[in-house]
Amino acid sequence: MNKLKESKFGKKISEIWSNKFFGLVYVRLGLLAIFLNIVVETLSRHSFFQALGHIIDNPLAFIYNCLLIFLTLSIVPFFKRRIFVGFLVSAFWLFFGVANCVMLSFRVTPFTAPDMKNMTDGLKIIDQYMSTFQLVMLCAGILLLLAAIVFIAIKTPKIKDKVHILMSALVMSISFGLVMLLTNIGPKVGFLSENFGNIANAYKEYGFGYCFFSSVFNSGIDKPKGYGEEAVDKVVSEVETKVPEVMEDVAELEDEEYPNIIFVQLESLFDPTHIKGMEFSEEPLPYLNYLYENYPSGYLSMPSFGAGTANTEFEVMTGMNLDDFGPGEYPYKTILKESACESICFDLKNYGYTTNVIHNNEADFYQRNDIFGRLGYDNFISIEYIEEYDLTPTGWCTDDCLVGEITGILNASKGQDFIYTISVEGHGAYVPVTEDMNMNLIVTNDTVTGNPEGFEYYVNLIHNMDSFVEDLVNEVSKIDEKTVIVFFGDHLPTFDITDDELTNGDIFQTQYVIWNNFDMKKNDKDVQAYQLSSLVLSRLGITGGVISKYHVANLDKEIDQEYLDNLALLEYDLLYGECIAYGGKKPYSPTNLHMGYKDITISEIIMSEDGVTIKGSNYTGCSKLKMGDEVYSTEFISNSELFVSGLALKTGDKVAVVQEDENGDIISTTSMFVVK
Repeated sequence: MNKLKESKFGKKISEIWSNKFFGLVYVRLGLLAIFLNIVVETLSRHSFFQALGHIIDNPLAFIYNCLLIFLTLSIVPFFKRRIFVGFLVSAFWLFFGVANCVMLSFRVTPFTAPDMKNMTDGLKIIDQYMSTFQLVMLCAGILLLLAAIVFIAIKTPKIKDKVHILMSALVMSISFGLVMLLTNIGPKVGFLSENFGNIANAYKEYGFGYCFFSSVFNSGIDKPKGYGEEAVDKVVSEVETKVPEVMEDVAELEDEEYPNIIFVQLESLFDPTHIKGMEFSEEPLPYLNYLYENYPSGYLSMPSFGAGTANTEFEVMTGMNLDDFGPGEYPYKTILKESACESICFDLKNYGYTTNVIHNNEADFYQRNDIFGRLGYDNFISIEYIEEYDLTPTGWCTDDCLVGEITGILNASKGQDFIYTISVEGHGAYVPVTEDMNMNLIVTNDTVTGNPEGFEYYVNLIHNMDSFVEDLVNEVSKIDEKTVIVFFGDHLPTFDITDDELTNGDIFQTQYVIWNNFDMKKNDKDVQAYQLSSLVLSRLGITGGVISKYHVANLDKEIDQEYLDNLALLEYDLLYGECIAYGGKKPYSPTNLHMGYKDITISEIIMSEDGVTIKGSNYTGCSKLKMGDEVYSTEFISNSELFVSGLALKTGDKVAVVQEDENGDIISTTSMFVVK
């Protein structure tokens, strides 16, 4: 150990450490905090000059973030290995700064604490955003950082001076007090904010440190001021009084023959002709534009830009405002892991609807196979239950397979169906178009996206999605049942698009349209994503739960602070409070979610010298044979036949067919079949 202390590296560090200026430990830590803040803000903005602009535009926020970093560094004087501890804390900030920088390279939403919970989901698709070389470099960088930590730990000496615990504790306490004081004063003065309507802009305005730690400590819905029986009863009473009057004006169906209701949430879809100055070899969305012109439609304000599909689902399904939750929060990962939630599904169950959700992606992505039961769905059809589908050049499932799934549900059911469909074809990353992609729609005058070659790929994807929309409408039209289909984009794609570059002037807006086959009046209206379900139900004369009724009662009102405050009051009451709106008892329980809408069965086992043939129904490429704890590699022959090579069974063996995802996890299983 003494030899290590006397090494050239150790001596050099000791010289710096004993320098008169650097000997002032808190001055050193203060300068380090400023340096780290500048580096993190540079990484956040991908530009040193934009970081300087942030310092000039909002110096108080910059000072606050420096103080926040200094607070984390204030643990250094408690240790004799100060250089190592200081390096460790600095590495923490730099790691998250780099993580934010990387994430902003392929999405618009910055790095938040909830992303830590979503890490497994992110790792599943990281290869679709980063090349093999980039992944190797990322892993090398992480290993290099770990090696540097070990090296610093070994090579840096302990200080010889006495550790002053009381003085260190005093400085840490003062730092903590200042941070808490400024955290409370900042929103009132204006250099900080408690609510992030646009989290991307919040990071740019208030700094990475403040916003990231806000996402760490702020989740769920804060208890509203004045929350209690009187406040909730007042809002509910006003709603119950007004809803019958409003419904008389908006209800479209005079009889009680309620239609099938289909929501189709289209991944990253918007009309690219809304970008000023853009030109195309042909119209990107010809059929959707026809629908916009001839059926009830409008703009839909989304909770996010460039990402956040699961949060769009949440707002549309529940009618709840994501702004009332923590910064960057995904309720799928927080409150919905433990509680059922009022939703359009539970509303429609009261009218006899069967509720289905389709997603041409993996079942466990964002734990949807766990969450959808708490939103009231009966059946969940994920990609593991879709027999045939094609993939985009970047590996996402194309949307045309959804036509057969939607019409299959309608034809299989005798009563009314609610189907919520989540598409993925328009998903990034967006790559240059090559000859083998067979994409012919050409983009010209592309000067605003920052990724012109990738933008052309995106436009061809949504052109294909437009054809899917037309095919779906044509096929549903052949079914002799009243039906409405609500088409909408979940958010804009991840390109460098700003408000002033759009004809509608808002990067958070997509469009929706309500196709129907019974002459619904074309009353166009711009709404928030959390109002969409209530708007559709009201047009059909259907009243929902407390949240839905609240929106219906206020359809004719502008969204002001009173509207938002009362909505937050009801949301808190139902999810975190005493459920006063329902007499103190939660009215919803999770459903027994069934995977797929068709039962997978085994009818016969045929044994041969080559192996085992399984006869049955509704098999897909994800169907595997399971016996005991062993899952066997299974060849998909058809939707009624599977084959396991080299397997020998005997009379009395018990087997089952399971649906297995690409990670090898079993999603569902048939009942046991006894070999005869």
